[in-house]
Amino acid sequence: MRVLLLLVLALGCVPSQPSGAGPISAAPAEWTWVAFSEALCANGSSTGLGLNPALADGGDVVVYLAGGGACWDAASCYLVKSAWNVELGYGAAQFASERLRGIPLFDRRAAANPFASAHFVFVPYCTGDLHVGTATKRHTAGVDTRHVGARNLDAFLARLGPTFSSARRVFVVGTSAGGFGAQMNAWRFAAAFPSAEVHVLGDSAALVRPGGARWSEWLAAWEPQAPPGCTACRDGPGPWLSSARAALHTGRLGLISSEEDGLLATFTGLTASQFRDEVRSLTRQHFATAPSAAFVTPGARHIFLDEWTVAQNGVGLSAWLQAFHDGERFESP
Repeated sequence: MRVLLLLVLALGCVPSQPSGAGPISAAPAEWTWVAFSEALCANGSSTGLGLNPALADGGDVVVYLAGGGACWDAASCYLVKSAWNVELGYGAAQFASERLRGIPLFDRRAAANPFASAHFVFVPYCTGDLHVGTATKRHTAGVDTRHVGARNLDAFLARLGPTFSSARRVFVVGTSAGGFGAQMNAWRFAAAFPSAEVHVLGDSAALVRPGGARWSEWLAAWEPQAPPGCTACRDGPGPWLSSARAALHTGRLGLISSEEDGLLATFTGLTASQFRDEVRSLTRQHFATAPSAAFVTPGARHIFLDEWTVAQNGVGLSAWLQAFHDGERFESP
């Protein structure tokens, strides 16, 4: 009980700094909330990002994109409420109690964490659009819903690029909706860090083709900006992955997924067997050749980065993440 109380108290102590311009300066090895007046949540309130600089300059940067569902119409946004923080927003108070700051990825003391010495950036999620939206929609009378996740990323990257201009490697990691955002915005990150290796990892974010008219509904609601030259990106998610692979050049592209992810199967309008078939096809087409690889397990689990104890074909997730970090023997188990 004492340990839990100390953890809660530690999570609640987060300094904040107001919106500004240019490189961001913050105390090393602790979290700081950085406000961005131009970055907005779906409800129109401003948001920002969390920053935890490493003790040493240069080296690696981890940019983590948080997840939390998605919504695209009145029912999904305001009746079912299938996306987090759409109505409440996300600011300094929410970040101060953010439980995801406690996941192994951000544990600087863990010997098994290959990212322990990196600079950490936490990008919250409050736009309901997989971090790819550029539009404001009126799904219900009198209420504007700002699906502007991509616009927020543009604002963040305009300052993060100069802040970490000497970075050697940038690891863009996302879970669920954040994993979709990491993959679909790979080109944004590559452009923001032109002197660094950029590597992308999506956890529980298999970019399978949704059933029925859902893909066209998402496009209409969010109006995502396609990667430069990707004329086929309106046709389905596959071209987004191909564009990500091209934008990363020799950077690694990784996916963690279960074959029948229960949450994503529902989200994409597919049965468990349909989702399994789509995941198998996806991994054969996009993650079978280095420097891309997938860690896929049986079952319906959703989210793996909250703990790293799972294994597949004798390969532990922790070891696979080490390979993703190092680039040696990064392959699908």
